[in-house]
Amino acid sequence: MRWRNTIAILALLPLDALAVGYGWLAAGMTAWAAGQDGRPYDPPLVELSGACAVVAAAGVLLWWARLRGAAAFQTVPLLALAALMLPW
Repeated sequence: MRWRNTIAILALLPLDALAVGYGWLAAGMTAWAAGQDGRPYDPPLVELSGACAVVAAAGVLLWWARLRGAAAFQTVPLLALAALMLPW
């Protein structure tokens, strides 16, 4: 059973990388634009929430498939995206 969790984690790494990368890009572009205009940084909540939803949906599907270890690993990219939602 442990190997199934490892394979599921490795298979989902590209999805996690794309979701976190998209959130990082959206937050970075918003912060850069705010810095250029002299405005305070407002996190792009719609984009970050969408990326969080993709990662959370993958975690829920893993949980239903009884891959508890892989589902627990999905909290790592979810926490990274949630950290981008905080106003700096």
